[in-house]
Amino acid sequence: MVPPIAELRDPVKFERYAMGGFLSQHSWWDRILDVTFERAPKIYEWGGYEVPNYGAKGGGYGGGLQGPETMRIMRKKIVELGVKILDQSPALELLVDGEGAVAGARGYQRQEDRPWTVKAAATILASGGCAWLSKSMGCNTNTGDGLLMTVEAGGELSSMEFSAHYAPAATHSSCTKSGQYNRMTYYDENDNEIPGLVRDGHRITSAIAKALLKGKVFVKIDKPDTKNPDVRRQLQLGQPNFHASLERGGLKPFEEKFEITLNLEGTVRGVGGIRIVNEDCGTTVPGLYAAGDAATRELISGAFTGGAGPNMTWVTGSGNISGRAAAAYAKKLGPKASEREVHGVGQTGLVTKDETAQPYEANAVVKGVQDEVFPYDKFMFRTEEGILRSLGKLEALWKSVQGKPLQDTPQHLIRSREAVSVLAAARWAYFAGLERKETRGMHKRVDYPATDPNQRHYLAVGGLDKLWTRPEAVPEEVVAKPESLKEAAHV
Repeated sequence: MVPPIAELRDPVKFERYAMGGFLSQHSWWDRILDVTFERAPKIYEWGGYEVPNYGAKGGGYGGGLQGPETMRIMRKKIVELGVKILDQSPALELLVDGEGAVAGARGYQRQEDRPWTVKAAATILASGGCAWLSKSMGCNTNTGDGLLMTVEAGGELSSMEFSAHYAPAATHSSCTKSGQYNRMTYYDENDNEIPGLVRDGHRITSAIAKALLKGKVFVKIDKPDTKNPDVRRQLQLGQPNFHASLERGGLKPFEEKFEITLNLEGTVRGVGGIRIVNEDCGTTVPGLYAAGDAATRELISGAFTGGAGPNMTWVTGSGNISGRAAAAYAKKLGPKASEREVHGVGQTGLVTKDETAQPYEANAVVKGVQDEVFPYDKFMFRTEEGILRSLGKLEALWKSVQGKPLQDTPQHLIRSREAVSVLAAARWAYFAGLERKETRGMHKRVDYPATDPNQRHYLAVGGLDKLWTRPEAVPEEVVAKPESLKEAAHV
């Protein structure tokens, strides 16, 4: 939560602006920050906590609430408001009316072992992104289902080429809380320090990946200030799950080195997602809105991850904006919303599209997709030859899933749909990556290592059996860094 004070906002905005290849929009940045500053304190209020007081110059701290506690508070609040929550009830397809407007969704409730259908005047997809079932912490329910459902309903995606986000984790752990890797020293397996993996206070994921391609990498929290017990305590309080995951493995990160790897987080902490086409977080389909990780974050992150703070700001801001817009849309429809004839638009993974194709095994499809997106030298360091090779394998998998999906149990039904979703997301990511012939943000083309000013645009992408891309102009000219920040950089 950053107050509307330029000297507090500008350093973060312009640092991220440059890192993101100048694709973000300052009008959206300011709007999202304003909404978040207004609405986020409500979580403290609902939870009975002291609301942070920033004062005239922004003094104060908006941290302190971990994710699980935040979710508990919000869940309690919406139950108080009379909202019915369908737990363990993944959506499988969207419903549309005769004019193509989204009119609800259909899915399966695991706990009650029964299908469900919800007709709605307006629908918000906040289904998360896609981490390709990498087992990264909190990501394994993020299988890109919302992206697939959007495209099936006629919607579009954007910035899917900016989806190769990896985060460091101990080799024994799925915990990708990575803020403290900036404070570590990196070593090879011969105990030699590896330089150049942290620069200007930021870890360089691509440099870590290159080191891992050469051999094992170890880290240790051993910067001089971490000898201070108070600093150690602050670090432990700031990311308790990070330290808990290490301690459960019998490690003492302040005293000993531990081996790390990079886990794929994809669009969950990347950028790509459902294309936003107006100030209401609306999509190209009437009645359908997107928020959080399901939506593209290009509007505030450009071509690079927003990390923790900007991503959380986007979740809060886009959630509030889309919620108000969906409510207004529903109010405008009035009683006729419930009178509409609707039908599902789910396709691959739900129905057999090719009767001549053999039934497919979902886990084999997932494994085939992961073989193309997990390796750094394929998905992070891209070349035209490598992209075409991976796309060829993914297209063969896509052809195979047009056959009969396994649906003899609810688990098989849901897994079949997940397999198709991760496959579809990988195809869109690689296809957009093929079209962007430059290096910008987290999209790294080894064969086009420079950033091309003529490619300062977004890439819309979509299609199911036949993929397509289309450049979309950034509606803002590049904004120059304020003189005050230039002067501060030289102090």
